[in-house]
Amino acid sequence: MLGMKYAFALLLLILAGSVVFAQDCADADYKCQVELYREATDSDDIFRLAYAYGELKKYDKAVREYSRYIELRPDNPAGYYNRGHDLYNQKEFKRALADFDRAVELDPSDLDSIISRGDTRGELGDHSGSIEDYNAALALKDDSAEIYYNRGIEYEAIGETALALGDFSRAVELKPDYSDAYFMRARMRSAMGDDAAAVIDLTEAIRLTPDDADSYFNRAYAYYDLGEHEKSVADYTRYISSVSFDPDAYYNRGNAYYDLGNDRLAIKDFSRYIKLKPKDPDGYYWRARSYERLGETKKAEADDRRSEKLSSEVKAEPRL
Repeated sequence: MLGMKYAFALLLLILAGSVVFAQDCADADYKCQVELYREATDSDDIFRLAYAYGELKKYDKAVREYSRYIELRPDNPAGYYNRGHDLYNQKEFKRALADFDRAVELDPSDLDSIISRGDTRGELGDHSGSIEDYNAALALKDDSAEIYYNRGIEYEAIGETALALGDFSRAVELKPDYSDAYFMRARMRSAMGDDAAAVIDLTEAIRLTPDDADSYFNRAYAYYDLGEHEKSVADYTRYISSVSFDPDAYYNRGNAYYDLGNDRLAIKDFSRYIKLKPKDPDGYYWRARSYERLGETKKAEADDRRSEKLSSEVKAEPRL
């Protein structure tokens, strides 16, 4: 994520000595500043107006005012950086990238512009270019947990799981309370077959952010792979209490109940899954297995027929 704190710091750095916030408005009273500078013609006041619009999330107006500023101050990277930021917030990534390119061209050592260009390249699917920017950023600041984390995300995107794991580990070393980094390191460890280590990381992520439902889901999955089905059920239940519309949670918990021999609860979960994903044959198949173990043969046979029909329909679909 791009941080407006960078834009604000850049404003103070580049315009120091020439810009003083209006005494009529508090620094964070952006509505007041918009009214005060709405008719601005001076470049510094136009910058203030653009920044105020950005803080109010009126990004289209912020972009318009930064464009005016750039016409007056075409060699100042602050205008390109901040306009790029607001374009990014509107998901206009190609235009944002052009602005960050120009900001870096004007000031090749500006860390924030390099990081922001890396973020934008990642959004555009240029993961190698994003990694290149994060490498450059780390050459300027090698103690940033956030940069290592972001580079780890890009390594994961290109299938470099081991490199991603290394970056998430470095992020945790630098910032021991970085719950997102524990979460992502756990994902890498699970992908590499180390579910026991993944559980440790996810437990720490949950300790740091106990309301993060995704950590419970992922830990439930790891517990299941470790054969700890009761713990898996408990975590899926905790996840479902926050995210009740996720069919995969019911399906996975149903499988855990099935492995525990609790067919009634398994059937209940598979039925919820079927309600949410009625065209997936797997839900019917596994509900049939539970009915079968309970001796409810007719229900099992009906589900098997439905599963087979849906499976044949999936196979018959043409490839586009």
